[in-house]
Amino acid sequence: MRKKILIVAVAVVIGALAVAGIVRPGRVAPGDVVPGGLDLPWMWQATVGMDAPGRASVLVGGDTLGFRGNDLFDAEGKVAVVGRGGDYRMLLHGGWDSIAAGEDVLLSPDGRRVVRPPADQDGLEVIDLESGRSTFHPPPEFAAAASPLQAPGWSGPVAWAPDGRSVLAEVYAGDDTHLVLLDLETGATQPIGERIPRWQRRTASRAAFAPDGRHLAITAGEQVRLVDRTGKMIWAAELGDRAYLAGTGAFTPDGSRIAIAQLSGCLDRCDHDALAARSWTIGYLDAATGKPAAGPSLPAVTGSAIRALGWSQGRDLVVLRYEPEEDAYRDSRGDATVAAWNDTGWWETVHITLLALPPSGTARTLLDPPDGVLTMDVSQDLLQAGSFGGPTPVADPFPARGIIGWALVPFACLAIILTPAIFALRRRLSSRYA
Repeated sequence: MRKKILIVAVAVVIGALAVAGIVRPGRVAPGDVVPGGLDLPWMWQATVGMDAPGRASVLVGGDTLGFRGNDLFDAEGKVAVVGRGGDYRMLLHGGWDSIAAGEDVLLSPDGRRVVRPPADQDGLEVIDLESGRSTFHPPPEFAAAASPLQAPGWSGPVAWAPDGRSVLAEVYAGDDTHLVLLDLETGATQPIGERIPRWQRRTASRAAFAPDGRHLAITAGEQVRLVDRTGKMIWAAELGDRAYLAGTGAFTPDGSRIAIAQLSGCLDRCDHDALAARSWTIGYLDAATGKPAAGPSLPAVTGSAIRALGWSQGRDLVVLRYEPEEDAYRDSRGDATVAAWNDTGWWETVHITLLALPPSGTARTLLDPPDGVLTMDVSQDLLQAGSFGGPTPVADPFPARGIIGWALVPFACLAIILTPAIFALRRRLSSRYA
């Protein structure tokens, strides 16, 4: 009898999981196009290392069960890699629930690799999405710490070079950070710019590569500076406190101008409604001189923040619009706590939308992900080609990580409780009609 009960219990569990997979549509392969919609990953979704998804179209992160576990039995922070074949595969970041796709974890311009700060060692990790293999780069030796107890290390990536051969990243040393250019082929590192007090930078506006990869625009306080790959400054432009480098995609396709995100709306003591009512317009700097420049007139965007990802078909600026968390509040600039405020941050955001801003037109939605998706990165080859609006890939429940065992517990308990009752009912019916 016990053996029969165990067999039935196992069958119930397997059947429940099978139904979970069967009742969902089959996996869609969008191909070389950014999906027009997204699914939420399962809590037990397979990792990149288990089953590499191949080239990716987007990275996404957020605040659902599939993105956020518990370090007692699961990785606390996760980023989903959405492969062009329709697979969802996860990158795990134990102890880091606020990991942000597009700012902490970056997709290479061709969608073949990601770069991130690994959760279990000090270094910068580059992961091949076609093989699942990783390459680790140790912290640069020149980054001296403020004290022996504060060893320097990679804080995380900032931007990929257009050719994918190098990455701009941040190194922490004590309470400060500074930018470092890492050559992925040789491992050589080059400091870029000056040291920056930690948390004193809008992460969406840290830096952007020029299309030719030979120059970078970097943020320093309320300035934007153009530097070359050796760190030599070409010019500096004062922006004030209401204008920011628009994002990693700020340079126009011909490299002649740099997009600047200009804020109209609340800057001090901003509650949710004031943050949500902010308006953002795009201005320009001349990339050769740093002087204000004329450029395409793009539609304004309402939201707590925007981040420029790049230019589609050499014409439309593609941005992420951020909507504020329900209890979001930005203190006065005179308050010390405002130093930790990040208007594109995981904690400050409740929803994001991918938009295209055409010259002299109306903003159009490219991708409106489900609630719970808070961060995103998009492969540059697809973005620049204007390849948007593909079919929505479905997150299949299998293959699965071992954590699926935790999901089985409720089904197993239910099966153990109900199976004896089923056998008892069967015996009663058999005796009644014998």
